[in-house]
Amino acid sequence: MGEALGINFTEIIFAIVNFVILVTVLAKFLYRPFTQMLENRKQAIQDSFDQAADTNKRADEKMDQYNKRIANVELEGRDIIKSAKLKAEAQASDIINEANAKATEIKLHAETEVERQKAKALAEMKSHVAAMALLAAEKILEKDLALEGQEHLIDNIVEQVGAAKWQN
Repeated sequence: MGEALGINFTEIIFAIVNFVILVTVLAKFLYRPFTQMLENRKQAIQDSFDQAADTNKRADEKMDQYNKRIANVELEGRDIIKSAKLKAEAQASDIINEANAKATEIKLHAETEVERQKAKALAEMKSHVAAMALLAAEKILEKDLALEGQEHLIDNIVEQVGAAKWQN
């Protein structure tokens, strides 16, 4: 009956057996190596992803370290600036105090010098007044004048003493 339809069962069975042999050979020699190659490729891709994730993690850690360092550098910079500012203020205060002390010393020295010059001038004045008084006394003694003449002589001496220029 199969022949009437043009079907040859031996050829069909032979084709099926050939197909099974072909599938078995392909499965044994091609499928396993192909699946092994796919598995190896899958593992390589997974390893690349793991490596990339690890690299990203290390990069994030480095970034955190650098950010911390930058924050520390900023704090250190602020501390250095603050310290320098305090030192500058201390130096300015020292300079002002030293200048005030020097000014006080100069003022005291000037006051002492003024007092010394004043005492010297007073001593010279006393010396000149004494000399004038002696001169006046000599003139009074040399002249035996009347009371009016003595008063006139004393007035002249006082005018001379008032007009005299004192030496420093």
